[in-house]
Amino acid sequence: MTINNMITKKQGRLKFYAICGIIAPILFWVMVIIESILRPGYSQYYNFVSDLGVGPLAIIQNINFIIFGILTISLAIGLRKGLPIQQSRSLKIGVWFVILFALGVLLAGVFPESYLSAIPHNYISATAFVAIIAAQLLIWQGLKNEDRTIWGRYATYSLISGLLSLIFVILLKVAILYGFYPGLSQRAFLLVSWIWIGVTGLKLYSLSRMK
Repeated sequence: MTINNMITKKQGRLKFYAICGIIAPILFWVMVIIESILRPGYSQYYNFVSDLGVGPLAIIQNINFIIFGILTISLAIGLRKGLPIQQSRSLKIGVWFVILFALGVLLAGVFPESYLSAIPHNYISATAFVAIIAAQLLIWQGLKNEDRTIWGRYATYSLISGLLSLIFVILLKVAILYGFYPGLSQRAFLLVSWIWIGVTGLKLYSLSRMK
């Protein structure tokens, strides 16, 4: 195999991982919207996304969680390959937190709210939420001193997204305690974090064209 063929093959793999990250949040939210429409009485303001994993057509949302998890794990593998060759501890741990987040979402589909009074589901979801916040902040920490022409905007975006995710998860906790639009609060947090996954996929795709 020639060097050019090796480079082309590497670019192809990186593009595949990137596309997985781009597709993951789009597919997830399209399915959530469709399922919400099909579920009479379901409220975007008060019901959690996970509530779609229980009751009529629950299998659709649980498969949706699993597919999102698999696609995001693929993104994490690509991110590991696309980041600077000399990676700091922050970057390495950040990628592992992306994988932990993806596994958490995947397992949320394996253990829906109807399983053991939702105890496994709630712990898994909480772990995933913490993991994605940590991932964004760690990746920012690891990239802030890298080549700004390549990583500057993405690093800054990761910091802003991570801080917004942290704020929204705190607001979600408050909303749950006081019953103030908990479903809407959860969606605010999820949208910020899920968009970061998609943007990371786009960044990885742009890198695949540079390598």
